[in-house]
Amino acid sequence: MVTAVHVAESETDQLEDLCRAARTHRPYGEEHSTLHPDIWTALRSSPLPRAALPRYCGGLEWDVPRIVEAVRALAMADPSLGWAAAIHAPAGAFIARLEAETALTVCATDDSLPPLIAGSSAPVGSAEATGEHVRLRGTWPLVTSAPEMTMAALAAPDPQDGKTRWWFVPCSAVRVEDDWDAVGLRGSASCSVTCETLVPAGHSVRLTAPARLDLPLYRFPLYGLMSACIAAVAHATADRAVAAFRELTHTTQPRHAHATLAHLAPVQDAYALAVTRLSAAARFADTAVASAWSSALRGPVPDAERAQLRAASSHLSQTAATVCQDLFEAAGSAGVHRANIMESCWRDAAVASRHALVAARGRQLAGAQLLTGTAAGDL
Repeated sequence: MVTAVHVAESETDQLEDLCRAARTHRPYGEEHSTLHPDIWTALRSSPLPRAALPRYCGGLEWDVPRIVEAVRALAMADPSLGWAAAIHAPAGAFIARLEAETALTVCATDDSLPPLIAGSSAPVGSAEATGEHVRLRGTWPLVTSAPEMTMAALAAPDPQDGKTRWWFVPCSAVRVEDDWDAVGLRGSASCSVTCETLVPAGHSVRLTAPARLDLPLYRFPLYGLMSACIAAVAHATADRAVAAFRELTHTTQPRHAHATLAHLAPVQDAYALAVTRLSAAARFADTAVASAWSSALRGPVPDAERAQLRAASSHLSQTAATVCQDLFEAAGSAGVHRANIMESCWRDAAVASRHALVAARGRQLAGAQLLTGTAAGDL
């Protein structure tokens, strides 16, 4: 029991140290379109890549609420770091869908650290059966942390049935394109990757298939976990915008006004609306995560809860983007300066809200399940 306490404290200390370093190096990502080298090193050795990894692969098997909260904490320090964590932390659960012997092979690394798994959800590659292997080829866009990953999970239609599978490819077999130029989350280094290589057919998973481990973490819907982590980044970004806006309103006095922005009725209205919207959306998302996790502790998560989880994550992500946009507008010319983080929050939230899991497609799947009961397999 004593050992468990010390491990938990060590993990917490590691995340706090990572947050402090991320706040210090945050401008580096904006300038170089990648996190500072020290942050990548700290992230790789932090608990996040092990959070959802099976224990027999050196993982931690954290509870889902803990994973989501850790991602949110990192995003409060730097949204780009939070975005990387939102991808890498859930990716450990991919491994739970492999046979144990295969999982150990896939997770083997030269430095004894867990793999840093990144990938692209777009099934834009091709997989051609070649004996016990497939020849995987294609170019996949928007692979977060591509220059730093040690393992790529790349999607392509299964040559047997045409359904999407994800193949695990070592970073040595892919070429990273230096093409990340988005307006927000610039430090996430979400570049395209290209490969043409042979991959053992068994080194692949279907993310909507049940995990081989019957544990609460792996009974929790994987796409739901991923979308909740993405929503946590958006939530943290909007919280940062709210705090920055509040500070700005108390220190800025418009040229033709007799008081600071905080005393102007339109600004007060915008602030109250923003915090109310964000609070309500965050509460809905927290409730959806808690409800699905409670069900996972007992057995399979009901389809209705899976749909609510996706809907709530999407709603929080979209609400966060709206809040950042509205506060940026309400700040007027005072918000355009880079010294104030409002413009970067606006950009980061806009990019986060466009991820496929929380954008229109995610809402459509949730709505289809809630209305017709036909989309559970994709949730």
